[in-house]
Amino acid sequence: MLKQNGHRLRAMELKDLDLLHAWENASEDWWMGATLAPMSREAMRRFVTGDHDLYRDRQLRWMLDVQRDDTWTTVGAIDLYDFDPRHLRAGVAIFILEAFRRSHHGTLGLQIMKSYANQHLGLHQLYAEIPARHDASTRLFQGVGFSESSVRKQWIRDGQGEWRDVVTWQCIFQKPEAS
Repeated sequence: MLKQNGHRLRAMELKDLDLLHAWENASEDWWMGATLAPMSREAMRRFVTGDHDLYRDRQLRWMLDVQRDDTWTTVGAIDLYDFDPRHLRAGVAIFILEAFRRSHHGTLGLQIMKSYANQHLGLHQLYAEIPARHDASTRLFQGVGFSESSVRKQWIRDGQGEWRDVVTWQCIFQKPEAS
């Protein structure tokens, strides 16, 4: 279920530690999330090797791999966050390494996540919060069936200290898809 067209979502492993540590400490991207300070390598190791449970933690990260010949290469990660088991919804965020962007890896990864969320978790909806004028992300989520639903004015401060709107995009499942 978590594999499609030469792409797969998998749990984090210790081999991902250096890559994840670099991503989490890329201060130029902190403005899009809640991070305000660097994360130590030890803290990242504990995160990677921790006992992750979507129902307990309300979030979960998968690594996105692409297969070339017999080798799998990690190209990014997809997170479910703010999981609400009562209302059957979750936020979804994606990160693709710059060298692998504009190659449809994000599209395939999100399609796998949508199927997992709908078929396995039985979610009613996924949503994404995208900074306004973040055109690549907007095209990505539109392309996999998300629709714009609301705009939060001056919601986040970007890397230059300017206030930016955030657009919420939703994908509402009518009923669980047949497998």
